[in-house]
Amino acid sequence: MKQKITKNKKKKQKQTAVFALIAVLAAAASVSVGFGVFSAKSKDKIILDLTATLDQADHVEVKAEQVHYFIDENQYHIDMQELEDEINEIISETKAVTGGEWAVYVSVPSSGSTLSINSKKMQAASVIKLFIMAAVYDEYDDIAKRYPDDDIDELIDSMITVSDNESADILVRMLGNGNNAKGRKKVTDFCKANGLNNTTMDRMMQEDNDVSDNYTTTEDTGKFLEMLLDGEFKHSKEMLRTLENQSRVSKIPAGIPLNVTIANKTGELDDVQNDAAIVFAKRPYIICIMTDGISGYQEPIDAIVDISHKTYNYLIPKM
Repeated sequence: MKQKITKNKKKKQKQTAVFALIAVLAAAASVSVGFGVFSAKSKDKIILDLTATLDQADHVEVKAEQVHYFIDENQYHIDMQELEDEINEIISETKAVTGGEWAVYVSVPSSGSTLSINSKKMQAASVIKLFIMAAVYDEYDDIAKRYPDDDIDELIDSMITVSDNESADILVRMLGNGNNAKGRKKVTDFCKANGLNNTTMDRMMQEDNDVSDNYTTTEDTGKFLEMLLDGEFKHSKEMLRTLENQSRVSKIPAGIPLNVTIANKTGELDDVQNDAAIVFAKRPYIICIMTDGISGYQEPIDAIVDISHKTYNYLIPKM
């Protein structure tokens, strides 16, 4: 049972909360040299009414990771055209060998700078597990009540870090309270509710994809990772930590220095090589690469590594 807080102690906590808020806002203002300046409109998004009395500050709780810096894009913008040209050249050379469809999405959320090449619905392969994870966490408490003896966290970890298909199917079944179809619909509905309208789950991971399959786009996947980075989902921190423990690192991470933290999820089928990642560089950036209908194995992986490497080397000097 929680102990009662005395009136003086409660007042002191309120003062601490307000002072903490002031300190955070002061720190935010200090980023004007490296991050651009706040506009009046941006300030309105994060500045609380500091003239409020301490009695009105009962619910103030300030955490550094909850403060979002709204960057003036005119002060900090990355022109992606040259990078897009370089990526298109890699794709063109690789398609001559592998054929198929290629799509790439890159964004630097803090600047609003993005590039998108050929974003269209493609086979998600195991990238769909990103959305399964988020849908499960969205109903985590209810699932834990229905399946109290199951280690949900262990299933999520196995589904993501080693891409275990059985764990994914168990979690989808839990979402549907024992019904596979209802569980898949829960994943699709979660995506639509969050504006990810081109992402659907229509087969279990251990089922053949002759009749139906799971689909997404690089833009949907990139938007999802941006929302995850911004903490917009339930248990966002847990999801990021799990993705950072990824064991499948032969694609996007292989093109980036080892000392850079990366949170990624791969996907592969006989004719698919996908990867989607948050790269925690000077400023975090998102990169999603998807293929469909390709032939060969090593050539498309090498191309993904090359695109990742080119993207990192292009963005870092401009951050």
